[in-house]
Parts: sequence; structure tokens; C-alpha cells
Amino acid sequence: MRVLKIELEGVTTSFRYPHILIGRQPSYPLPPPATIYGHIASTLGEYPAPDSFRFAYAFTHQGSVDDYEHTWLIERDERKAKKGEPERNIVAGLSPTVREVLFQPRLTLYLDRPDWYDAFRTPAFPVLLGRSQDLAAYTRVEIMELEERTAGYFDHTLLPFDPWRPRVGLGQGLLMPRHVDPQDRQRVTWARYVALTNRAFLPLAGESGREPQLIRGMPQDFRVWVDPGTEERRGRQRALEWLSVNPGEGEAIDLPA
Repeated sequence: MRVLKIELEGVTTSFRYPHILIGRQPSYPLPPPATIYGHIASTLGEYPAPDSFRFAYAFTHQGSVDDYEHTWLIERDERKAKKGEPERNIVAGLSPTVREVLFQPRLTLYLDRPDWYDAFRTPAFPVLLGRSQDLAAYTRVEIMELEERTAGYFDHTLLPFDPWRPRVGLGQGLLMPRHVDPQDRQRVTWARYVALTNRAFLPLAGESGREPQLIRGMPQDFRVWVDPGTEERRGRQRALEWLSVNPGEGEAIDLPA
């Protein structure tokens, strides 16, 4: 399978939980699919159709820290100016916020669109990952061939909740934004995922047991796409689970934004 592989590095990033508005702002441990969609759109200079591509990724960072930041909340000023005062149309209030920040993020992104190679070599807008202040850089962009195999390992990635949750003993179940409508940002499609922040191994032939790192209950004819250039661990290399941002595909949950 011919794919586009992109490697990205940054200094900081943060993927906030959208429904937490008061108090400490934690970060998702991995970028949500909606964040990946926005990142791709920024590089292309336009929003691609949600059903026009699939992606897989591996994301790591070197640690997290709580940052004390000042946020200016700007809103319309409805008050009438007193006599002798200038008219005002906006008012800004300072809101101190404690935010979890991930240090030295590294993203390896796989896309089933090798024709986007030139766009990632010359991105339309500044390269960001997460917030608008989280500048990043592409360190490698290449077209490569994946190999189809019977085993591999998943690491630091997202797996769809169904069918992987009953089979993977590791990882955290999370509800994440899959797609945010560019025309109406209040229309958000959510989906459940297993956030895997360590390694889970697809079993080799004849391998079984209750080891937490082994994935259970795989069909005998199961095959997976593997990156042959990745680190080998226990006779296996990185496997990819393809994800979609298409709001009408797979398990999707509609919640108020």
C-alpha cells in the first residue's frame, strides 16, 4: 500500500477537553481526529472532503507541565458610555487559566493520499499542532510502501472503541471530537476511542496467554498494514489502524457543542 508519511516536531502543544470551561484545563493525551483534520486543512489551504482520505498516526511527547496563562475574554459591550467618555464596542476581561501543556511533541502521520506530497513539502499556512501558538515543523515528508502482515504492534495511537476495546487490555477509553463542521463550528461529531499510550502487540502464530500487552481474540485470517521502517520489538513492527473524520462513518455520537 502506497502512503504519505509525515514526521513533525514541536516545542509545546495542548489538546483541551472542549466541555471543560472552568478551572484547570487538562489535555487529551493524543490529538483528536478533528485536530488532525484541521492540521491537514491548514497544510492544503482548504478543507478536504471528510470522506476523501484516511489517516493513522503515532504521537509522543517528553512530559507534561501545568502552565499558568492569561486569557483575554473579549465580548460585546452593551453599556452606554457616560458623558465625556468615548464610545466602546467591546470589553475585555482577564481570565487566569491553568492549562496542561505537552512538551516536545512528536507526530508521525500516515495518509492514504500520496498525491498530497507537494502540499506537505510547501504548506499553505504555518505548521501548527494544537493551539495557534503551538508552532511546529515537518522534519520529513516521504512516500513509502506499507507491508501487509499477520502481526505487528500499535503504539501511542488511537484505536476505534469498537471493535478494539474488548481486545486491548491497555489504553484509556475517551470520547473525542471526530469532525467539526467548518461552516458551523457548533456542529461537532463525537466518537469513542482507545487512547493507547504504550505498546500493544498483535499475537504471532501460536502465541497466546494473558499478558496485558497482547491483543486478544483476533480472527485467524486477520491482517494489518505495517510500516517496515519502524523499530522492531519482539519480532514485530508498527502496525497502522486507519481512522476517518467522516461524520457519517462508523460509530458517531451527536452531542451539543
